[in-house]
Amino acid sequence: MSVRELLIARQPVFDRHLETAAYELRYGQPGGHAGAPSTQDAERFLDTILDLGLDQLVGARAAIVAFPPSFLSSSLPELVAFLPADRLMVLVELPDYLRSDVRDALRRLAHHGCQILLGLDLLETHLPSIDDVDAVRVRLPDPIVLQEQRIRLEALLAELLAPLASFRSGTLRVLVSDIRTYHEFVVCRDFGVDLFQGPFLFRPLIVRGYQRPVSDAALLLLSRLADPAIDFEEIERLLAQDVQLTYKLLKLVNSVWFARRSRIDSLRQALLVLGIRNVAAWVTVLVLAGIENKPVELVRTAVLRARLCELLAAATGSASRETAFLTGLLSVLDAALDRPLEAALAPLPLASEVVAALLEQRGPLGRLLQLVRAYESGDWPHLADLPLAASVVTEAYIDALAFTAEVLGALEQAS
Repeated sequence: MSVRELLIARQPVFDRHLETAAYELRYGQPGGHAGAPSTQDAERFLDTILDLGLDQLVGARAAIVAFPPSFLSSSLPELVAFLPADRLMVLVELPDYLRSDVRDALRRLAHHGCQILLGLDLLETHLPSIDDVDAVRVRLPDPIVLQEQRIRLEALLAELLAPLASFRSGTLRVLVSDIRTYHEFVVCRDFGVDLFQGPFLFRPLIVRGYQRPVSDAALLLLSRLADPAIDFEEIERLLAQDVQLTYKLLKLVNSVWFARRSRIDSLRQALLVLGIRNVAAWVTVLVLAGIENKPVELVRTAVLRARLCELLAAATGSASRETAFLTGLLSVLDAALDRPLEAALAPLPLASEVVAALLEQRGPLGRLLQLVRAYESGDWPHLADLPLAASVVTEAYIDALAFTAEVLGALEQAS
C-alpha cells in the first residue's frame, strides 16, 4: 500500500505582517472526520514526511501537526529522532493535554526540539499550568453567533486572553484561528495576538471609495487575453507594448516551464511554443504578483490552486488543462482586486463554462474547483466521492506544491 494513499493539505498561519509564519498540515481519508485522523493515518503521514522531506510540504517554515493521543503518547516520541523536530509544532487539545501519558510524551518531544501548541476551548477560564507550552490556539466563533448573542468581538477577545495574561510575560504566543474577515484580523492584531489563521486573506476587502489595485492597462490586458477569440497578432502586439512585462514573462517561462528544455528568447517564440492560452495564464500570474499590499500567500495559493486544477482535469479528462489552470488562477481575483468576484470578472470576456465554474460552481470546471477548495481546506468529509484514488490526488497536490515553489522563486528573480 502506497504511503501516499492519504490526503494531505496545508493551511497557512500568518504573523502580524501577514507573512506566512507556518503551515498547519492536515491529513486523513476521503470522507473521514475532519481534524480526527486515525493512528494508521498518522503512521502513513510520518512515512510520507520521511519519504518526501518536510521542505516539500512547507518549504522552510514550521509545520503544525495534530496526532491522535494514543499515537502521540506511544509511537511519536520514539520516531521524533528521525524527524526535523526543530520545525515541528505538535498541536494538542486541552482534554488530551491533561492526560499524564500525553504530558510525559510532550516533555520528551520538547526535549528533542519540538514546539507545543495547545488548543483551548473558546472561553477556558480555569487553565492548568502551561509553562511547558510554546503557543496556544483559540478559535473565533462564527460572526452570526456573536451577533445573536450580542457579544462584541473586542469584549470576547478581552475575556479570551485574560486567563493567558500571566503566561504571556514569557515567550508564550497566541494563535487565533477561524478568522473570517480582515476586520477580525485587525481587531485580533490590535489586541496583541501573535499568529492568525483563517480564510480572511482570500476574501475581498470591500471599502468605500474603491481604487483599483492594478492599472487600467493591466485590466485591459487581462480582459483581452481572456477573450477566446483573441488572435496571435493582437496578443503579440499587446504584450510588446509593455517591455517590463515581456521581460518578466520570458524570464518566468524560462525558469519554470522550460528549465530543462530549449530556451525561449522572444514573445513570438513563447506564443508559438506555449500557445496563447498558456501565455495568457502566465501573464495573469505576473499581474497578480504585481498587485501591491497583498501578501505573497495570495499568489502562492492562486498558483497552487491553478496547478492542482490543471493536473486533476488531466487525470479525470473533465476539462482542458489550460482552461482548468486559468480557472484556478482567477478564483482568487476577488481577493486580489478587493471586489466581489462577479464584478472582478465582469470586464473579462471569459468562456461561459469558466464563469459558471467561478460564480456558481457549475459544470465540470465548477466541480473540479469545488474539489480543489475542499482539498486545500482539509475538508475530508466532503471528499467522500473523490473521482480519483487518494494517492493520485495527493501526488498531484505534492506536484503542485513543488511547481508553486518553483514559480514563486522565478517571480522573485524576475522582479
